[in-house]
Amino acid sequence: MTMMTYDAAHAAATKAPRKGFWARMFDRIVEARTKQAMREIELYRHLVPRELEQAGWKVSDRSEDSLPFVR
Repeated sequence: MTMMTYDAAHAAATKAPRKGFWARMFDRIVEARTKQAMREIELYRHLVPRELEQAGWKVSDRSEDSLPFVR
């Protein structure tokens, strides 16, 4: 006769499924591009109109036409 014991603590300690290689690669690429974009924004922040900063960068479909840029 065989007896098996199920331990909840042991089951919780088992590894969670790991993301695949390409999913991890994509996440890292997105993270790197986001950081690069933030660095670029900081470089040219002095060129952004004060009105846009005061508005808190809240751009929506309705407020997009009132931006202080010439199209």
